[in-house]
Amino acid sequence: MQVLRQTFYSLLDNFEYFGFLAFLFVAVFALIFALSTVWSNRKSQEEKRLDKMAHPTGSEEAPLDRPRFLSGKQDTLAARLSRPLEKLKALDEQSTRSKMRLKLVRAGYRTDLALYNFLAAKILMPLLLIGIYLVSRIFYNFAAEMLLAILFLALLGYFTPNVWVWLMTLARKERLFKALPDALDLMVVCVEAGLGLDMTFKRVGDEIRPLSADLSDEFLLTNLEVRAGRSREEAFKNMTTRCDVPEIHNLMTVLAQTSRFGTSLATALRVHADSMRTKRRQMAEETAAKATVKLIFPLVLFIFPAIFVVLIGPGAIQIVKHLFPVLGGGG
Repeated sequence: MQVLRQTFYSLLDNFEYFGFLAFLFVAVFALIFALSTVWSNRKSQEEKRLDKMAHPTGSEEAPLDRPRFLSGKQDTLAARLSRPLEKLKALDEQSTRSKMRLKLVRAGYRTDLALYNFLAAKILMPLLLIGIYLVSRIFYNFAAEMLLAILFLALLGYFTPNVWVWLMTLARKERLFKALPDALDLMVVCVEAGLGLDMTFKRVGDEIRPLSADLSDEFLLTNLEVRAGRSREEAFKNMTTRCDVPEIHNLMTVLAQTSRFGTSLATALRVHADSMRTKRRQMAEETAAKATVKLIFPLVLFIFPAIFVVLIGPGAIQIVKHLFPVLGGGG
């Protein structure tokens, strides 16, 4: 009985040390269990070949010119870890899922596993950052500052996937905006050559791919939706929703009005292309006008102090060398 009491008191005295050891044991056990699960679920080369033969349409790879952080066609560990979390979502599950899928689509991730990988990243990133921090602090005593650091790392890891998706969305919008004037020129050429609107979308989607794979995918998807039976206005609206670029929204509006009222498509596209070039030139002029204001801060903080040192430095040295001794001696 005395031995049990002494053991209990020693555990209380070193609660931080033993608690950290227990947490480290759980983390190592979870890592080994995850690795063993991944290794046991790996398929042999024969099984992969059989699956490829059984499902030939699902063997296409993701584009190489876009980040692979959330993309993927196979069932990954991240997807398996995040699927049980679908049961813990809010009551309006379909709305939340649709909003998240729309954000991922606007960032360029259209695969089915992108949503599961995104959810898994929001869970695994905080655990990874906290685990690295605790391993780095293994030789230090537990302190209250560690709780604040752990909370900060948890928030940082939770919001890092959102920041990544936001940055990818901005980059994709910029690529779509830059490639759109060239696509409009190709559309004008195709329409004037006698092609219909559907074949124009297909031809422009094929020809614009070396310049912008994102805009090519959007044109081809819109063409496929029309061929699948959807109306043109609905397909144009879906393209506007996927891109979320004002210039593409204006283009889809012009195409819808042209199809509805029967006006000249080539004239409408040419006028829209001219307006886009004018807008792009005005944006370049605006950026150039802002450059002078933006240069004030680096001039004041970095360039002007160096100029002052070069101009005033020798005079200040002479004053300190000759004038200060005279003033000191006269006193």
